[in-house]
Amino acid sequence: MTIDNLVPESWPEDIVTALDEWRQGHLIEGDLGAWLCAAGRYDPVTGEDMPDDECRLVAAAAGVSDVGYLVVVSQTCDIAATGPGARHPFVQVCPVRDVGSAFTPAKVQQIRSGQIVEYVYLTKPPVSGRDWAVDLRISMPLSKGALVAAQPVEGFATENDELALAARVAAKFERPALHDYLSKNLIGSLEGLLSKARGSHDWCDDVEQLRLQVEGTRLTPQRVRLIVVTDIDFNGILITKKKPLRELWKSHKNALRALGIEQDPIAFRTLDKMSVADYRNSIPLNLRALGRGNFA
Repeated sequence: MTIDNLVPESWPEDIVTALDEWRQGHLIEGDLGAWLCAAGRYDPVTGEDMPDDECRLVAAAAGVSDVGYLVVVSQTCDIAATGPGARHPFVQVCPVRDVGSAFTPAKVQQIRSGQIVEYVYLTKPPVSGRDWAVDLRISMPLSKGALVAAQPVEGFATENDELALAARVAAKFERPALHDYLSKNLIGSLEGLLSKARGSHDWCDDVEQLRLQVEGTRLTPQRVRLIVVTDIDFNGILITKKKPLRELWKSHKNALRALGIEQDPIAFRTLDKMSVADYRNSIPLNLRALGRGNFA
């Protein structure tokens, strides 16, 4: 069997109408999650003893939402029964977590501002005043028949909030793998600098995004350049704003060279003057300390 065997030959009009009520970011009541494990052995990660089976993999299931809701994260066009959605019998859903009960206020604020990649804060939870978030660490297929049998529940206050969910889902899957030094040492030092600077140095407030230009492959780069994308021009009387990031970038030169990676000078680009080539040939760095929404 393939997925094609699960797609209706034609979608009845009542199902088309029912699915048109749903969009990405809507909630459905439920808490069950499912995943695959190796058959006939103890799973050292999830802690389950799995039964023997002719297949090498068997399914496990358990409640994964502590608030009883799942969020539809599939694109709205895939939820429908028309267009590309006509080829999709399932939508993807992720569990909702009560982060307000699970974490400290400081961590909840990090989730609210988008600094923790696996959570997306609900701006309009079904229970007013609660701190709930989408947990992106697991997603499950849900038959569209379940959507037909239920009513959508709002979870986000505005369309922009729903678009932010879409961007976060996409970013989680597309974020690039980098050379160990870049993903750990460089990003760690940038996080440290930005965290110390926020609230006390005005240059940090004007940094929109940091990007990395890589020659060679991302895992085995030959040459790299840090690109700082800013809201305002750091030249002229504001040139001193460049100093902290420029000095930090220079401090990595010898370590990079020892790894066979050449370092190009840091580049500063304003949002309105950044070239398409610079944008297309560089990758965004996910830095919690920036906390700049979709773009960051």
